[in-house]
Amino acid sequence: MQNLWIIIALLLMSLITQSKAQTSYDAEMEKAISEFQQSETLVDFDKTAQHFDQIAQSNPDNWLPVYYSMFMKTLAAFQMEPKQALKTSDRLDDQFQKLESLNPNEAEALILRALYRTVKVAKDPMTYGMTLPSAIIRDYNEALRLEPENPRATYLMAQFNMEGAPYWGKDPKQYCPQVEQAKQLFLKEEKSDFEPNWGENRTDEILNNQCKK
Repeated sequence: MQNLWIIIALLLMSLITQSKAQTSYDAEMEKAISEFQQSETLVDFDKTAQHFDQIAQSNPDNWLPVYYSMFMKTLAAFQMEPKQALKTSDRLDDQFQKLESLNPNEAEALILRALYRTVKVAKDPMTYGMTLPSAIIRDYNEALRLEPENPRATYLMAQFNMEGAPYWGKDPKQYCPQVEQAKQLFLKEEKSDFEPNWGENRTDEILNNQCKK
């Protein structure tokens, strides 16, 4: 009987420890995501990425802090000078294997890869404009195969095609229906546990500017 009570006590202690750890994780993720939502400058993105890196160190089996850190670094790269941005994109490519090993939401991981690879096309189109677009579109298509109603894959692929349209003699507005579709998908998207749900504001910007009649 005494052994039974010892086992029960140990189980209770384990549950309490896990509960405290989860509470700490939730609190830090909420704080970091709030920082992300308010980030605008290169300094902001870097600081928020560091916060997610700290959370990742304390939660080595969780893919979300790693994902958000990489996402912050991607956003920062779009604001960097070309040489620094290209190096950042390369480092993110090196980190992608770690993200994959954590068994993330595969669609969101592919969307992230397509986005940080877009940095290279944007910063050095002469070098990467002919070699990377097919891989970027392939990632978005695969993400949509996995999650046909993913609004991020929908609007980002449309945005990528809109930006490349002038080079291919196409009208960028032909992709506006996909952006509108993404907007509708955002309106009904339901995500929990800190899963990615960003992008609706950018979709609105595209609809109000590039797609404005």
